[in-house]
Amino acid sequence: MTGKARIAHLAGPNATIQNTPALVTSNKARAKHGLALLTNPDGSRARFDVLRPQRLAAPVRVYVEQFSAHPLEADTAELYGPPDGYIDSAGSVHKERQSAGDRPVYEIELHPEDGLYPLPYMARQADGTPWDEECAFPNAPEAKARQGFFPDGSRSFEEIDRLQVGENGTGNLISAKADIDFFRVLPPAGFTKGLPAEQRSDVGAGDITP
Repeated sequence: MTGKARIAHLAGPNATIQNTPALVTSNKARAKHGLALLTNPDGSRARFDVLRPQRLAAPVRVYVEQFSAHPLEADTAELYGPPDGYIDSAGSVHKERQSAGDRPVYEIELHPEDGLYPLPYMARQADGTPWDEECAFPNAPEAKARQGFFPDGSRSFEEIDRLQVGENGTGNLISAKADIDFFRVLPPAGFTKGLPAEQRSDVGAGDITP
């Protein structure tokens, strides 16, 4: 097939595949605000924060350590071109190595339009407490609960396109092969306060009513 397929994706009331794990406040946010940290069952501190796909609000420059994408990259260091610079113990970046302890780095400019990035979840509840589940507290009423389901299939397809890696090392696993139209037939989640027409990700006309 030389052209892209065109697919209609229908989101219905039993679309459990559109459900997501609860957005839990990260330890990075908890430490920043003096909240109790997430721990392992034995009481030890959790090794890593869970990373959730989110959008940048502004461009940012980051430095990535060379040969950190795979444990054996450095094993064939002679096959690689030079890094973009070197970072010293004080955190300053130089074009040339200043001392033996400087780390080689790549410089990356990240932009909001690049798409979703996996990042720690920093949100807290309105009263400053952390989110530990979808509800503000166990068995909370509807007014104190968030929705875990996506309102249509567009977000789950975007996350696959952005974050999943194919066997040949490339991405865009869906959009490279098909154009998708998203329809909210009997959607698994809804906009309780409505949604302006210009923000819709599904096929349809006009504002979405509450």
